[in-house]
Amino acid sequence: MFLDWKLGVTYWSIQIGMAIVVVGYVLLYCEGYVAFEQAKGSVVTHVAGDALSISQSKPGTRYFSAEDLTYPGLENGNVFVATRQTVHKQARGICEDPDMPCVTDSDCTGPGDSVCTDSGLCRTYHWCDVEEAPEIYEMAADNLQIWPRSFIQFVKHAPTKIFTTDYPNEGPTAGTVFSVRQLLAMVDPLPIHYEEISMLGAIFEVGLRWECNIFIYRKSKCLPQIHVRRLDTLFDPDNIGYSFKYAEYVDEEHRVENKVNGVRFLFKTTGVGKKFSVSSTITTLSTAGTILSLAIVVTDLLLTKVSRHRLRFIARKFENTPDFSDYIEDREVRMQYKVKLIEVDKAEQAVVDEEAKWMVRFYEENV
Repeated sequence: MFLDWKLGVTYWSIQIGMAIVVVGYVLLYCEGYVAFEQAKGSVVTHVAGDALSISQSKPGTRYFSAEDLTYPGLENGNVFVATRQTVHKQARGICEDPDMPCVTDSDCTGPGDSVCTDSGLCRTYHWCDVEEAPEIYEMAADNLQIWPRSFIQFVKHAPTKIFTTDYPNEGPTAGTVFSVRQLLAMVDPLPIHYEEISMLGAIFEVGLRWECNIFIYRKSKCLPQIHVRRLDTLFDPDNIGYSFKYAEYVDEEHRVENKVNGVRFLFKTTGVGKKFSVSSTITTLSTAGTILSLAIVVTDLLLTKVSRHRLRFIARKFENTPDFSDYIEDREVRMQYKVKLIEVDKAEQAVVDEEAKWMVRFYEENV
């Protein structure tokens, strides 16, 4: 309606800008033309390597194979790597139990007469250390090789295809095998050195995240991205590290208690499968296309609120209709009057009917 070049430039600039946003950002950059499928996969890990360590507190040398460094296998797909091991030789006897603090003798429970000592520990019958100093081994397990084999399947988009790190090579390669030090260097947001966690141990989550375009990777390889983060500092910042104990029994009266500190890697496989979808493209375009109406709103506000000729524009844009309030009042009065006339007509008709009935009776009586 209005030939104003400023309003025209504003309108088409906003329209073109919104079109670029819809097509460039929403459709292409955010991949609004694909349908996504979330999936979880599985991980199988293999470990290779060994270490030779010398005891720190008393003379002793020990060789640790890959099975010794990763003992025990706690969960399928996860790996524990020992970095420090303390060996106590123990025998049954009466001594202070470091795992049983007390205040009075009644706090001590156990076989025989258990008493609370001045050090705040129960003196009871249990496993006692037979040597003053234990054997302490610090293992250089930073070069231990871990091969995580990951598998994932997108049932909805590609029900007959399984994505795996073994394709096209079925054996370990340079891009699929990682040392402990390499995994620690991948920790986000800051890399961690092996020497920082070798004393107390730590827990890390290793996420293998797949992002595969089903159409592109039908005949090529799709590999996951590896993301590593530390967990023990998140759960309990005041009690970091990871350790556990296990015993090796010599006979009924003697055993060897091993306290092991180390690094626990929790492997997890997740992924997103992407596939071109006509319905997703139409839905994205129709939803994002609604912002094109912003050009009309902005231009209209400039036309009626900002423009120097806004009064002329308003005079031509809006049409003032007559005020029908008086007409409505008159019409209501006429309707009320019309109702009264109808009532009068009914009353007159009733009188006429009554006279007609009287005339009929009059003639009947005279005849």
